[in-house]
Amino acid sequence: MKVRIRTWMLFGLALLMAGQAFGQRETIDRIVAVVGDQVVLASELSSQIQLVALQTRRNPRTEAELLRFQEEILDQMISDQLFLLAAREDTLIVVRTEEIDRALEEQVARISGNFDSYDQFMEALAAEGLTLRDLKKKYRSDVENQLLKQRFIQSKLYTVSVSKKEVEEFFNLFQDSIPAQPEAVQLAHILLGVEPASHVEDSVKQLATELRQRILDGADFAVISSQYSSGASGAAGGELGYVAREDVVPEFARAAFNLSVGDISGVIRTQFGYHVIKCEGKRDAKLRLRHILLAVPPSPEDTVRAYQLADSLLNAANDGEDFPMMAKTYSVDNDTRATGGELGWFATQQLPPEFTEAVTGWTQPGEIRGPITTLYGIHLVKLLEYQPEKKYTLENDFDRIKDLARQDKTGQMLDDWIEELKEKTYIKKNLQP
Repeated sequence: MKVRIRTWMLFGLALLMAGQAFGQRETIDRIVAVVGDQVVLASELSSQIQLVALQTRRNPRTEAELLRFQEEILDQMISDQLFLLAAREDTLIVVRTEEIDRALEEQVARISGNFDSYDQFMEALAAEGLTLRDLKKKYRSDVENQLLKQRFIQSKLYTVSVSKKEVEEFFNLFQDSIPAQPEAVQLAHILLGVEPASHVEDSVKQLATELRQRILDGADFAVISSQYSSGASGAAGGELGYVAREDVVPEFARAAFNLSVGDISGVIRTQFGYHVIKCEGKRDAKLRLRHILLAVPPSPEDTVRAYQLADSLLNAANDGEDFPMMAKTYSVDNDTRATGGELGWFATQQLPPEFTEAVTGWTQPGEIRGPITTLYGIHLVKLLEYQPEKKYTLENDFDRIKDLARQDKTGQMLDDWIEELKEKTYIKKNLQP
């Protein structure tokens, strides 16, 4: 008997496009399932199938494989919908905006890691007619729903415990199918950003100011945006459509949502560059916006300067300088800087592709490698501890096996709970057109 894997327990945001088996099918919107007073549309099922296929690299090749995949994903979506309905009835369950923002960023980063490079990820988005902003906007509600469900499930199951006898019984039953603990590394890093020189910042900001003044003097906003804007929106004259406050980064939102219809903002700096924003309409809580975006790209000299700093820090660390102190001083990773750059434990086969080559065969704690370039910047990485692959034993890994036993017990309880919810909720499936 194998340990059951309940994929719907971890069924989070996936994303974007179809494999070949899906790309050739045109989705006609219709209802494929009813769950209580909610419906699941064929377009939603198709999108979720595409997203899970991307996330898991699963690509059914035959009609029968596709039908089985559809049934599996639809069952997962029904289970998710049941939990979401129950979660929304619980007024004590709250998810904050900043939690949604953070989870969305983390999920997009994980999925982009499925590609060999960030450029390939962006090319895949572009092939689907999407920008990164489009992607985040499209799936923000999915992330919020997932967090709501997770918070709800946690509130119901946080008291679940297993006894020593239950752990022993679990291990005796499943020891042959419990996978080995994978080879793993505990890492710390220093992340260096490639920042444009101050004179580049100043010149781009000055250009944005001049363009804003030309518009105030009567120039057409859309024409100016199409001539000067960076990114895809420039081709559409800077048109962003109707957006909600949570669809854009905070700096942009603060400026845009203080505008009245017809107003033009000052020059705004965000992580994407300098913006000038025009409000062209309002509908409920959304604004119809147009903008000019001037990116501030680092020059080759800026990149060289960042690599020179990385090399000097690597030499200093190898000469005995305190790595955690250097991380606190130089790293731009706000999440790890305070702890000296500690990233935690990673299975080596699950590391981002850019890190894989650097850590292959790396077993000596204390060694430092780099520079490693990722979409986030330039990394220096230190190996804090190494764990070779090994089989679990009850004597040496009791706590880990206890966690697995608790997960299995929790999964059984959730399975039972799902069945109870199904009995109390009207459900109808209709996969066939």
